[in-house]
Amino acid sequence: MPVTPAWQAPTSGQQANAGAVNQLLGTHAITYVWSGVLAASSTAGSGTVSSLGTWLAQKFTTAAGQTAAGYVTVTIGLSGSPATGPWTFSLQANSGSAPSGTALVSAAVPKEFLSSGTAAQQVMLPVTGLTAAATYWIVAQSAGSSGNVFQWLKSTAGTGASTSTNGTSWTAQAYGLTYQVYDQAAVLPLQGTWEDSGARWTDLTWSSGQLTGIEEYTAGQTAAGYTAASRTLSYSSAGLLTGVA
Repeated sequence: MPVTPAWQAPTSGQQANAGAVNQLLGTHAITYVWSGVLAASSTAGSGTVSSLGTWLAQKFTTAAGQTAAGYVTVTIGLSGSPATGPWTFSLQANSGSAPSGTALVSAAVPKEFLSSGTAAQQVMLPVTGLTAAATYWIVAQSAGSSGNVFQWLKSTAGTGASTSTNGTSWTAQAYGLTYQVYDQAAVLPLQGTWEDSGARWTDLTWSSGQLTGIEEYTAGQTAAGYTAASRTLSYSSAGLLTGVA
């Protein structure tokens, strides 16, 4: 039986690609990401750090007994309109008080889901085999061009963040970056899915037990050839679904 190709969005202007047209002919590796339990966080802050020519990283410590992560929430946004493709986030182990340089798991966040300024954004980053009560890093790659960059909100912490110009040599900074890390506890509701090593993911937003938002990302044949879809659900005062926009 042939191997099912990874999810891949068709890219405008390119010839048909088998990896883009027969994705539904077989099963795909998928991880269901539940709401989980908040394991580490730092959310209050002001000011931003730019992704222009700079890798950004924020360290966190896994909770006692925590050996898995499900997703993170980072307060991010954009300035201008970055044209370099999505902003890629990863979880990395600690090495000499800096990110190891090897992604344990990664996911891309397209600019279509971000707004001017900053707002909370969920990133599906499911991984197992972590060490409890140990240091790990949330890492965002360098991206953008002058005037068209991604931004990450600083936290009120005086430490915790590191920056790099190449993703390998890091400099500790006198500030932190805002984040929340959730484990993989099977706590309802479903928060999202992560498929084919991050080639496709879905993020769900809930309010008072109602599904209010859906974001979907699928990688393309090129870095900028992905597809991104976002929908907002509205309800009547009786709790009945009245619209999807």
